[in-house]
Amino acid sequence: MHPKVYEAAKSGDFDSLITTIFGNGEDLFHGTTPNGNNILHVAAQHKRVNLIEHLLRCPSGPSLLWQGNFKGDTPLHIAATLGSCEAVQVFTDLAKSLHWAIENGHVDACKELLRKPNSHKDTALHYAVRGGHDGVVKLLIEEDPQLCDITNAADVSPLYLAADRGHLDIIEMILGACSLSSSHKGPKGFTILHATIDRSLTSKYHKILSWRKILKKRPELIREGDEMGWTPLHYVTSMGKVKKVRLLLQHDTFVAYDVDKEGQSALHIAAFEGHLNVLDEIVKSCPDAWDIINNKGQTALHAAAIGGHRKVVEYILRIPNMECLIKEQDTHGNTALHLAALHKEYNIIYILARDKRVDRFATNKDCMTALDIFWAHNEIGYRAAKVKHVLEGSHGMPIIQDWVIEYKKRFDQQVGYKQPAFTRMSKKSIIKLQLLAAALIATVTFAAAFTMPGGYNNDGPNQGLAVLAGRATFQAFVIANSTAFGFSILALVLHCLTDFRLDSHQARYTRMAGLCICIAVLGMVLAFGCGTYAVLTRTIGLGIFPYVLCGCLFIMYFMGGFLDPHTGFMMRCSSTRLVRNFLFDWGMF
Repeated sequence: MHPKVYEAAKSGDFDSLITTIFGNGEDLFHGTTPNGNNILHVAAQHKRVNLIEHLLRCPSGPSLLWQGNFKGDTPLHIAATLGSCEAVQVFTDLAKSLHWAIENGHVDACKELLRKPNSHKDTALHYAVRGGHDGVVKLLIEEDPQLCDITNAADVSPLYLAADRGHLDIIEMILGACSLSSSHKGPKGFTILHATIDRSLTSKYHKILSWRKILKKRPELIREGDEMGWTPLHYVTSMGKVKKVRLLLQHDTFVAYDVDKEGQSALHIAAFEGHLNVLDEIVKSCPDAWDIINNKGQTALHAAAIGGHRKVVEYILRIPNMECLIKEQDTHGNTALHLAALHKEYNIIYILARDKRVDRFATNKDCMTALDIFWAHNEIGYRAAKVKHVLEGSHGMPIIQDWVIEYKKRFDQQVGYKQPAFTRMSKKSIIKLQLLAAALIATVTFAAAFTMPGGYNNDGPNQGLAVLAGRATFQAFVIANSTAFGFSILALVLHCLTDFRLDSHQARYTRMAGLCICIAVLGMVLAFGCGTYAVLTRTIGLGIFPYVLCGCLFIMYFMGGFLDPHTGFMMRCSSTRLVRNFLFDWGMF
């Protein structure tokens, strides 16, 4: 485009524009910018309405109105984008006059212009809605109400676009003008109700009024799903918005029974996400919604077990007469207990296994019980031990058969090679570990015997003797240190004797050496506490701390036996079980 022509179009100077064109050739009238804009585009960009009117009166002016730039945008698209009602009105008036001029051709020039899409199939109405220009939207709809039914390349209608952007006035305007034959459509199967509810969830203001009006105009949209089959109820349920769920159910209770393409209902989603208040709202409106199963044959209890939400599981278990739901098996034969074991949901397994209505011996189509599935994970730790304890004895026959096969293999190997259960390889490893521990303890305690706490007297009748020799704590230090040294030496001697004994004697000596090392470790710990206290008697806080630390170590050792549900002491004590159950329920171990 000639620079002077561009400047004249930009400033709205029609006289300068005409002078330049006639002075340099009429071809300048059809010149374009690098992005394909003609002079009518430029005038519309700068809202030069007077210039637009003059240009359209020129013989070649109307042809510019249908000309698109490189994006396919006509001058009408530009005017709609900027919200210039005056320019849009001028364009539509000209198009209507052209309609009368070519009436015999049966072409409605105005509608042709208004419906002309760009390269993305957007009409001028799409642009006006996207910008929130109420006046332009009203003008375009009045000229052609069927514009509301046109979708762009992304399958987005103007009404969906208005709902997505939250333009309430435009929504009301379009709802009052269009037939809604297809104008509710959005991308990926979304409807305007999906978009409006989503906006009402995130923006916290009166967009909720728009979907009320949509439902009044088109009530069947409440049960229309997207590409996944998710209705608006599915979405508000997944977000845990109980008020929105209540409003939708009040409008149409039966929407609670709608399922997506995987057979998931809103109840399944609420259970999986752990939205207990939403789940309660759904079953209040539809008490028989518990009977809904998905394509895998899973109930809401299955979904809660997979999601790992203990409160939802406890809520379902508190409902009377739910035995059938609790024992329901999916298409693979898995109960909720099986799925909890499969997903390693410790709390869910524990809650279900303690309920008398739950069949711990139920097997799936692979003949596996929940315990069999959990064993396959090879989980360790107190929580895993607790789960195995509550499921104890519920192994399926295939697993027992596998154990028998493994036992026979080990037995045959032992018979063939005449190897005892206490194999040579494991024995060597244990001996190496015990030798290392015994040697380390002997070295440390030997050195401690000649570096006494408090030091030695340098003069006087007690020269060379320990300064703290008369204190009870020092004496306890000497006794404990000597005990640790003696038992560590005994462990070393026992291991030296094992090379000259039979295998049965070697095993016994190794166990005795292990006991000696345990006593030596205990003596070394006591020696540490007594020696530290002896030199820090006047600093009572620091002096007591080693004893507190040693006490904590012993408590932790005994806690291991207390918490282990299989090997722990006082297993059958009710108070012990109560404490263990409390710690397990709150995830403290």
